Amino acid sequence: MAWVRSICIAHLFLFVLSVAALWPQPRVLVHGASTVWISPSLQLSFVNRTSASSSLWATGNGIQQLLGSLLRRQSGRKRDAAPDDIVAAFERAKGLIFNHGFVPRIFHPKNITFEPDNNENRQNITTLTITLSKLEHIISKEQDLIPSDEAYLLDISESGHASITAATSRGAIYGLDTFAQLFYAHSQSASESYLSIAPIHIVDSPAFEHRGINLDISRNWLAPQDVFRVLDAMAHCKLNKLHLHASDAQSWPLDVPALPELAAKGAYDPSQIWSPQDLRQVQRHGHLRGIEVYLEIDIPGHTTSVAASQPELITSAYREPWITYAAEPPAGQLALDSPDVMAFLDTLFNDLLPRNAEASSHFHFGGDEVNTHVYGLGSDSSLTKDKIRALVQKVMDHVFTIAAKHQQTPIVWEELLLEWNLTLPQTTIIQTWRSNEALGHVLDRGHRVLFGASTHWYLDCGHGAWFDPANPSDPGPDPRASPPYMDQCAPYKNWRTIYSYNPLDGLSPEQRRLVAGGEVHMWNEMTDAVTLDGMLWPRAAAAAEVLWTGGGTPVSEDTTRRLAEFRERLLLEGIAAGMVQMEWCLRNKGGCLI
Repeated sequence: MAWVRSICIAHLFLFVLSVAALWPQPRVLVHGASTVWISPSLQLSFVNRTSASSSLWATGNGIQQLLGSLLRRQSGRKRDAAPDDIVAAFERAKGLIFNHGFVPRIFHPKNITFEPDNNENRQNITTLTITLSKLEHIISKEQDLIPSDEAYLLDISESGHASITAATSRGAIYGLDTFAQLFYAHSQSASESYLSIAPIHIVDSPAFEHRGINLDISRNWLAPQDVFRVLDAMAHCKLNKLHLHASDAQSWPLDVPALPELAAKGAYDPSQIWSPQDLRQVQRHGHLRGIEVYLEIDIPGHTTSVAASQPELITSAYREPWITYAAEPPAGQLALDSPDVMAFLDTLFNDLLPRNAEASSHFHFGGDEVNTHVYGLGSDSSLTKDKIRALVQKVMDHVFTIAAKHQQTPIVWEELLLEWNLTLPQTTIIQTWRSNEALGHVLDRGHRVLFGASTHWYLDCGHGAWFDPANPSDPGPDPRASPPYMDQCAPYKNWRTIYSYNPLDGLSPEQRRLVAGGEVHMWNEMTDAVTLDGMLWPRAAAAAEVLWTGGGTPVSEDTTRRLAEFRERLLLEGIAAGMVQMEWCLRNKGGCLI
């Protein structure tokens, strides 16, 4: 292609002009400097090369009406129609381009003309063609790109021809989000949008298959509507897994029809319960955005809320001093040697797993912070850690059998392997959290692994302790009870800290092949619906780029400016993301370097 000789090239982060402020950064980006406008009457042309079918989708009355119809629609779609998730993503992309009116003023000095002349002769994009087709032969030609069913190609010509080619619907969804980020509204016309870097050629594919957020919905109430907002933001930065930590010692907000008293008595309040329909809608909302939403029920620890309905299942419930028997109050864990516990787990997981399996192939069984003092270790009892280990093994074997029956891949926290030395199914994914050293130890054991070290990716850290001293005049040695009242995982992890995390550092090529991906963690002891957006964003987006590209890229001014623009787009979505950079620095490129 002759035009390639005259354009700016950005390949694997070597260089990108500020006008290509995409987040996450595409793996391969080639662009020019011509302006192309986009028509508000944009149509979608869909081609499925596998079935040789195609269709043209003209937009209707907006995304809300569309999603409502999709939730009501059942099977029976015609073979030549675009899939629901692609149609929904196309409508969302149009909304981002035309409804938000993003004019990037704060990225330019005052009184500087940065927009194209809207009276000039125009090349307009009137149709976006999306094609589902195999991409292995294209992706494999690009150095360092891994063939993936989430890969996509995006091309926009100077004449206004626009196309996305993807291996699957999910790749097409990611391509549509990149497409939407390319356009800006014109300050002289709210209905007109443009890009100034045509022609564009993007080849993109993720470094990791599992790119997620672990969201605690149990310690403080988060409604399904709050999680919808999280999913909307996740979609814009190509995160594809939402891990719902759905129960803990403090409350049980998830309704389980087979065990109706669990939530009825275990939730903080009857108004703070997720119904099965709530969960289904959240998972559907994620599906339409290319996001798999899956559950965690943490066992055998973190289960005290079960005692509100079935106290006989919990050992040492509410025992004091709690700090001896739990990482957080209240104390209590499953009674490992009780046959009633096995029957309870049968009922619980044979209800939850089939419903979870409708939307996800994963289920998280927890396994962290099992406290041996709960079971009498260290007292005058004859119980030893080996005996406790055998009981934990028996419980976990039981739930793994249920998981296999429902074709769910189990995920557990690192302690079950590294601390308890359990024998786990080889398919089990181990989620590490304490350090990068733990990541290496798990890989040495041959299991697939998720990273997300608390040293870098715990978003709750650094906001201060939430405990009060029992004796204010003599608070004792625990640093959480006296000034400066630091929490256990301080300091605060700012977005640059999160972005600088390199999970693959020091791993061998053999070990890297077992790294499925990672999750950034939002534990919510000090987070609720009011503060959620600012706690998550833009820091979770910094993790998203690490997960998409593979990490190891230092923070630069370009990183800051791209993330700041992503934050502006989140604000227009109604997501109250925190600051990235002072406006003066954004308006004066190069002015805040040290």
